[in-house]
Amino acid sequence: MFKKNLQSAIKAGVPAVAITTSEWERIIKDIEHVARNENSSIMTWDPVYGLRNQVGECLGNPANSVGMLDVVMETEDTVIVFFNFNAVLKTPAVIQKIREVAGRIKAQGSMMIFVSCSGEIPRELDKEIITIDYQLPKREDIVSIVSTWGDFPKEPLDKLVDAAVGLTQNEAENLLSLALAKNNIAITDQTIQEVKKQKAQALKKSGVLELYEPENLPKVGGLDVLKLWLWERGKAFSPEAREFGLPFPKGILVFGIPGTGKSLIAKTIAKQWDMQLLVMQNVLDKYVGESEKRMKEALSQAEAMAPCVLFIDEIEKFFAGVGGSGDSGVSSRIFGQFLTWMQECQKPVFVVATANNIAALPPELLRKGRFDESFFVDLPGGSDRQEIFKIHLTRKNRNPEEFDLNQLAVATAGYTGSELEQIVIAGLYRAFAQGKDISTDLLIDVTQETPPLSVTMAETISAMRQWGNERARPASSVNEEPERKTNAFISARKIRG
Repeated sequence: MFKKNLQSAIKAGVPAVAITTSEWERIIKDIEHVARNENSSIMTWDPVYGLRNQVGECLGNPANSVGMLDVVMETEDTVIVFFNFNAVLKTPAVIQKIREVAGRIKAQGSMMIFVSCSGEIPRELDKEIITIDYQLPKREDIVSIVSTWGDFPKEPLDKLVDAAVGLTQNEAENLLSLALAKNNIAITDQTIQEVKKQKAQALKKSGVLELYEPENLPKVGGLDVLKLWLWERGKAFSPEAREFGLPFPKGILVFGIPGTGKSLIAKTIAKQWDMQLLVMQNVLDKYVGESEKRMKEALSQAEAMAPCVLFIDEIEKFFAGVGGSGDSGVSSRIFGQFLTWMQECQKPVFVVATANNIAALPPELLRKGRFDESFFVDLPGGSDRQEIFKIHLTRKNRNPEEFDLNQLAVATAGYTGSELEQIVIAGLYRAFAQGKDISTDLLIDVTQETPPLSVTMAETISAMRQWGNERARPASSVNEEPERKTNAFISARKIRG
């Protein structure tokens, strides 16, 4: 795609292009390839050696930028690549000269290409310089890197390539070489895990995305309607689904009561669908233009790593202030970026967004066509609470059949999943201190001392539930009013008087 776009720009007589990338070695090869096809010569500029032609002859001192641009202005059918020119590009004399050069070389078949990691362009040159995206290496590029180490069977090779997709070429070469060298030039499970581990660290350094890979399949109690919907959508990523005429699923918005397992859903989806899980971090930055750049990088990275799940926890905080009086414009711009990307993305990136306060989200995000569906996660019903107790007791190496799950479910009406987990943990602490094992009675005693969120914030939770049940699709088929039932805490409070 990059080569095609650059070739079109040369044919159209575009005088100046900006490209944001740290892969300078790879991009110069791609630019040289396009230039040869267009019968154009190549010149390069960098802060150390200045302006040089194809054979390495110096044509301009790096200290004399304006004089160097005089040389560029006389070129014909030449592509001039500037590396790390940003600091020089900010000076008034250079800005003025660039405008002059751009007007001249357009008629002479030449083009200036500014390559940098930041992609900064002075406002005075916004209309003179167009931006072309440079994509991360494709799967076939990664395969070529691995192939330099030898011939490998297709199945383990595919798994190793999947693990490395989303890295730059230098990162891929270094991490793959390290992993293969550590494992005697063999693709084993350890080789693949080593690459995944190193990739996770590389992504974390960016501060925008984090790669999360659960070792075991997370268990989520209840939510039968949502689980069935996800089972249906999970089949839509296959080649057969494309032949059937289905588009890739876009994603879901899950909102509801805090502590009901919304965040766990994304991890479960990624594990069940055997996809990488990318967690988006805060993209906001104090410097002008950096927030938009970070959002663009995150979305481009997600596309490069597709198929994957992109998880945005508490999405209302990402776009807080959109359209409000306190919005400086940054929130609105990154929100617009995100909406446009969701509308136009053709890659299998499944977005899972969670929210606690649905009222804080802009209405544009909620309309059909952005997310495939919006689900409301209510307080768990009686059967859901039994299932959640069963999960947490099993996780703590206890046999759920030794507990009266129905009695526990009745005693915990109005409790969230995370509150049920804490009841089990608190019960274990008490049992250990008393030198005995946990039991149904002990867990109910703990429940009597643990007020649920539906009691401590009754008005807020009630309003949230009313909104969700009236305006969204429920994630569970169980329909009951848990806060209207008497749980163990409320009963104990009444007795205490």
